[in-house]
Amino acid sequence: MKQFRTTAAATMTILSLLGCAEQDKTEKADVKAQMAQHVQPTAQVYWEAVQYISDEQGAREIVPTTDEEWNRTVEAARTLRTLAETLKQPEYAADRGTDWQDFAQGMVEASSMAEAAARSRQPDKVLEAGGVLYNVCSACHEVYLTNPVRLAPDLHNETGQ
Repeated sequence: MKQFRTTAAATMTILSLLGCAEQDKTEKADVKAQMAQHVQPTAQVYWEAVQYISDEQGAREIVPTTDEEWNRTVEAARTLRTLAETLKQPEYAADRGTDWQDFAQGMVEASSMAEAAARSRQPDKVLEAGGVLYNVCSACHEVYLTNPVRLAPDLHNETGQ
């Protein structure tokens, strides 16, 4: 009977450890999908809010003029901060270096700066914050993308502006 209890206890211990091992495995999230479907389009909204364009048509500026346009810019920055916080979660950080957390935190901080700039309704501050955000994104891409691509804001949106 004593041997049965010892065997049963050992079996239960092994089974419980196996269960813990399964729970410790973090399921990886699809970072590329998150970037393509959420981060990039949201960043694009922010970057396109303020533009100073000089081309064959001359020089012009695009800035938010209505409450709705400014609110869209603020919301884009706020959403980027939330997305950056998401990128810090284990399912996104799995198998990445500690610099992943640093880049994600940099995005949190740049997004907070972007939100404050949009709330100020000062186009120069929005443009500056957009540049900081772009630099944080580009630095991360240099490390984590095999073939980094430049994600410069699209200066010619669908309206031709």
